[in-house]
Amino acid sequence: MKHLLQHWWIQRYYPFLICFAGLLILVVINGLTSTTISVFDRVLLDEFQWTRSELKLRDSIPNATAFVLIFFSGLLIDKFRVRRLLLVGSLVLSVALYSYSMIHTKFEAYFIHFLFGVAYTLSGSVSAIILVSSWFHKHKGLALGITLAGTSLGSFVFPNLIHHWLELWGWRSTFQHLAIFPLILFAFIFLFIKSSPSELNLKAFGSEDASDSVGGNLSEPLTEGLSFEQALQTPTFWLICLCGFLTFYGLLGVVANLFLHITDLGFTAKDATFALTLYFGVAFGGKLLITSVSDYFNTYRVFTLCCMLMTISVLGFTTMEKDLVYWATAGMALSWGGIYSMYNVLTIRTFGLKSAGKINGTINMFESAGAFCGPIFTGFIFDKTHSYQLAFLIITCIMGFATLLSFLFSAKKQSPSQA
Repeated sequence: MKHLLQHWWIQRYYPFLICFAGLLILVVINGLTSTTISVFDRVLLDEFQWTRSELKLRDSIPNATAFVLIFFSGLLIDKFRVRRLLLVGSLVLSVALYSYSMIHTKFEAYFIHFLFGVAYTLSGSVSAIILVSSWFHKHKGLALGITLAGTSLGSFVFPNLIHHWLELWGWRSTFQHLAIFPLILFAFIFLFIKSSPSELNLKAFGSEDASDSVGGNLSEPLTEGLSFEQALQTPTFWLICLCGFLTFYGLLGVVANLFLHITDLGFTAKDATFALTLYFGVAFGGKLLITSVSDYFNTYRVFTLCCMLMTISVLGFTTMEKDLVYWATAGMALSWGGIYSMYNVLTIRTFGLKSAGKINGTINMFESAGAFCGPIFTGFIFDKTHSYQLAFLIITCIMGFATLLSFLFSAKKQSPSQA
């Protein structure tokens, strides 16, 4: 009887620990490798006298690294399971953050951002999505929404913390303190996390008779869905890849330059930090809200609506009006919260988990390529025109085209049960 009660408790509640773990992983990994680092932009420009294109090349390197390595990380996930990659990625990020405190040249900064890309590739959103998806059959959209909200929660929390620590200790000591967070994450994963229900002789949450099964022949979510070869033959796969490139170009092109754009308009550094906090706070809510809605509405139509809102929001930035900055920031955050989470929800629902590492890895290659190009080309256009207006207008057109493409793949979805 005691064994049965323990098994029932673990079956019922352990998946929620996994969901919390996914949230925590993305809070730390995405929060400390993403545009949060732009809070350091002004102090680095003042100290090293880099051009903006040189600075934004630094921001693009993690995405270039992910582009090159993300498919191979997918192969590793499919072969070795996700827990090992999470542990290694956490250690790499801790080393990278501490090493950032010792840089003296832009090339040293570039190498640190390469390590950021390695950490993100091993333990970022692809790993967290596969981890959580394997533990949830029912309410998967909500579980992934909670998990993916971590990408915004980390970027909501860290900018204000970094801004405060910069005033207290300076930028070098701030990086040293930030290195503690991935070490805490490593300990948590090592002590508490398993890659899939089968490792504890359990079923995914919401599987038929899950709470009543003890041992026996259990369903394994990681074996369900399309093979990688089958996914490559579906139109939706390639449309998701192309839209991933376009939307990540647009999003990162704006957000990576948002802090500098706002200060160029006459706002203080504190106001610009607030704008980043607003952005990531609204995106956090958007991921939770929109992924929850996706459990009840057509995922593809929800995605299209989010693309429309982002197009309108970027258009607001092109006006260069100070009164529209916070409205455009909030609109872009809400739409991106939906777009980012919808990519992952519709990918899992469309293709399943059988080859999720390779499928998500390939899609992430396209997303990473867009994320690489967005910041650096936006910074380059600024260096040539001394304004972000043209760069943001180009991004508006790119997002408009992505919106049109999203209508196509909403009409060409491929069920994971189809071979």
